Amino acid sequence: MCSVCEPQVSGDPLAGFIEEPYIRALQRDACCLSLSLSLFPILSLSLSLSRPVCLSVSVSVCRVRCCMRVFVCSGAAVLYLGGANALVTYAIISGADDSFRIDPESGELTATRRLDRERRSKYSLLVRADDGQQSSDVRVNITVSDVNDHAPQFSRTVYSFDIPEDTSPGSIVAAILASDSDSGSNGEITYSIEEDDEDATFLLNPVTGVFNVTRLLDYESQQYFILTVQARDGGGLSSSVRVYFNLLDVNDNPPRFNSSVYSSSVLENVSPGTAVLSVSATDTDDGPNAELHYTIASGDPQSQFAITNAGVLQTRKALDRETQSFYNLVITVNDLAPPPMTRFTSTAQVSIILLDVNDCPPTFTSQTTAYIQENTPVDTLVFTAQASDADSGPNSYVEYSLKGPFGNKFSIGNIDGGVILVGELDREEMANYSLTIVATDKGEPPLSSSMEVTMIVLDVNDNTPSFSQNIYDIEIEENTLTGTDVLQVFASDADEGTNGQIRFSIAGGNVNSDFRIDSVTGVISVAKLLDRETRSAYSLLVQAADRGSSPRVDRATVNIVLLDVNDCAPVFELSPYSVSVQENLGNLPKNILQASTRHLHRY
Repeated sequence: MCSVCEPQVSGDPLAGFIEEPYIRALQRDACCLSLSLSLFPILSLSLSLSRPVCLSVSVSVCRVRCCMRVFVCSGAAVLYLGGANALVTYAIISGADDSFRIDPESGELTATRRLDRERRSKYSLLVRADDGQQSSDVRVNITVSDVNDHAPQFSRTVYSFDIPEDTSPGSIVAAILASDSDSGSNGEITYSIEEDDEDATFLLNPVTGVFNVTRLLDYESQQYFILTVQARDGGGLSSSVRVYFNLLDVNDNPPRFNSSVYSSSVLENVSPGTAVLSVSATDTDDGPNAELHYTIASGDPQSQFAITNAGVLQTRKALDRETQSFYNLVITVNDLAPPPMTRFTSTAQVSIILLDVNDCPPTFTSQTTAYIQENTPVDTLVFTAQASDADSGPNSYVEYSLKGPFGNKFSIGNIDGGVILVGELDREEMANYSLTIVATDKGEPPLSSSMEVTMIVLDVNDNTPSFSQNIYDIEIEENTLTGTDVLQVFASDADEGTNGQIRFSIAGGNVNSDFRIDSVTGVISVAKLLDRETRSAYSLLVQAADRGSSPRVDRATVNIVLLDVNDCAPVFELSPYSVSVQENLGNLPKNILQASTRHLHRY
């Protein structure tokens, strides 16, 4: 017998009960085996046979000698029970499960359908032998031995695993599982990667089905791997499955601007919301890690600009080149990696030049008052108008002109703004002039502004003081008390300031300083006691002088006549007198003496 078909007998309870000569092979070929056994009373019997469908039969019979035949034929197994001297009928009492039947006369036990060990590996049949008077039961235990008729089956039809791209080499990243319903070596599975992993990125454990990554991964270089994995059992059957490794992006790349420096120019009068320029950045990561958010980091303290998530830089408020003509912005872009991942940022510099619009009229910076000496020569520069325009280029070029009725006195240079005296001045005729100076820029359309300049004519001492009259005549009594005001003289000077301030003085005729004059008011008063008998009249030369650097003087005469007061007794001039008189004078009366007196009073 061959090792495959050779029946195996087990069970100590049978020892000594089996008659060796009755164990013989009835038939053997490549697909069928028939055994016939003659038994004495036995307790149990186990038979194991291996073929594509094999049976292990255990027979228990009490006090019955019989002959048992087992046939195994290409999926059908037969057990034959019989005796030489008895007419016995056989029947399966239980355990057949519609998988076996027994011939009631011959005792042949036959499989009624194809057996499948993976569905049921053991049967326990209770078989009864009955000779009409007595019966006996035997327990037939049938074990279906394995045949490699199942290929390994994976737990999934397709495997898909997500792996972060920053997984360290050597890390376990996935595991697959296949099962084989066969047993023994037929159920032992070995895993292998077919020729889909040329760069050996993954290492597959042939026993456990665990994958390890062998090198650094980079989502930006390769987003996925597709492997074909084979599971092979010990009997040589195999199956394959697709394994997809999808790399999960990790935020390991910062956003990068297409350019580190951007520049643009824009008119200063653009309305809020106008696009100025667009910046662009890219992030080689994926998903939220590649979503970008732009902000203005610095250079815009007044929040004049805003930037959209698309990188469009827009005006946010009205711009004014005259306030700020140049902006140097720092734009920051960051990705939107979700926490706890670190967000990366990059920066770019944006230069914005505001282009001028003629929106500013000229502004005067010069004084609004000028002072001119009245004796200033004609063609003298007396004032310079200065105006500035905050615009730039032609919009800032300024021309000057004069408005008003004084073109006969002044003119202005249209470029330099110099005001020239073209007519003689006389402060006493006109003390100030109000000039309207117009400044106009060269923009389109031109803008202008005007300024009133007051030209104040400064006095020059070109006028002599003048008395209200040239001669003053007065009479005063000689006994006028000292300090008494006797007369006030008046003088005027057309000049102003010190040039028009007059100081009075007595230049002559004030003998013995009998009179004095107040230098400011021109009041003449008695300075000393007067005596008509000593001096009866005065002719004072009164002077009016201004206080200019070169004083100018006018003079007037004040005639003062002293009126007599009876303040002196008569005085004989030749006292005492001595007269001789003849005693015999006739023709009386006769003048014998002429007495004369001197009187200081004047009648």
